[in-house]
Amino acid sequence: MSGLRVGVVGGSIGGLTAAVLLHEMGCDVQVFERSAAALEGRGAGIVVLPMTERYFTESGTSLDSSGDAARQVALTLTYWSYIDREGTIIDAAATHNRFTSWNTLYRALLERLPPERYHLGRGAAGVVQSGQSAAVRFADGSTHPCDLVVGADGIGSTVRETVAPRTPTVYAGYVAWRGTVLERDLSPGSAEVFADAMVYQVLDRSHVLVYAIPGPGDSVIPGERALNFVWYRNARGADYDALMTDRHGVHRPATMPPGLVQPSFVQALHADASAQLAPQLAELVLACPEPFIQAIFDMTAHRFHLGRTILIGDAAAALRPHVAAGTAKACADGWALRDFLAGAGDLDEALAGWEAQQLALAQRVAAKSRAMGEAAQTTGTMVPGDPNWRFGLFSPGN
Repeated sequence: MSGLRVGVVGGSIGGLTAAVLLHEMGCDVQVFERSAAALEGRGAGIVVLPMTERYFTESGTSLDSSGDAARQVALTLTYWSYIDREGTIIDAAATHNRFTSWNTLYRALLERLPPERYHLGRGAAGVVQSGQSAAVRFADGSTHPCDLVVGADGIGSTVRETVAPRTPTVYAGYVAWRGTVLERDLSPGSAEVFADAMVYQVLDRSHVLVYAIPGPGDSVIPGERALNFVWYRNARGADYDALMTDRHGVHRPATMPPGLVQPSFVQALHADASAQLAPQLAELVLACPEPFIQAIFDMTAHRFHLGRTILIGDAAAALRPHVAAGTAKACADGWALRDFLAGAGDLDEALAGWEAQQLALAQRVAAKSRAMGEAAQTTGTMVPGDPNWRFGLFSPGN
């Protein structure tokens, strides 16, 4: 399939992974990203599963390898710990999970793609298909002809309207409050709890977790790292609508960026942190003056492929984050695409095989992530130390 003209719509981690792999296979790849500037700040911290860093591992430049030991792309924490309201660790298991920041991973991938193949400010308005080809259509009426269009444009995908129109996106009934604080800005006693552990606290139909990620300059040196918190809080009906209306009265149903959350909601978050969280977690949340919010949704398209257009990552299936496999699944979609294209002489057969495999994977992981979310936020049956809560795309830790 060398020489295949591929248009990738969406230049986030999933789109970049697919683009880099297909470019290195010899395809003529062009990435079209709607943002006018290089992406940043998406999701703060992420869990690194083996598939997330497979590109770096197989290229001999693994995410924790660098000429500068202080500038690494991921870090490993030994323990998965649970803490109680009083601040006592009540369970700890050596899981050796790896973590990074979204920005760090994005930059590392972007460096592997020639800059002339990554086009900012080029949001797709749709896809036009005809026989054995497809074209990315832009708002100005221009098109880019392709042999294959890869829709990697997220949960609000424009490309999905070509492949699986009217796919329902269902709000799960809760949001994730997120933020980062520099490790050095915490008291030594609080910072010590997070030094070599991801820490969870289970609340009544809510839960919060904290883990370290690379800090400024991608440093993983203790004291220079950042600490990322994620607090899942229920919000429904009018409460949800109010929460997702920003300081200027604009309704943002998916993501509320830092600095736009209404001050009264930040104050309520801080008050609840003081009243409900372990002292170490409360100190961390209170130290973040401008948290942001991500609403949690369920969405899995009934198909990932139609004609010469496919969907990958969140454009194909948006997973609840509890299994920590969303980024890994997006990367896995790209790797599977590379493998099916490399091993087949017929493009349509390759795409059909790829779809069957990746759709089955997405459906299985989506079901698990929904069950985890319902246990934590609806039925209140999440149990500290439950080994079934381990991260993984294919299996725990993998």
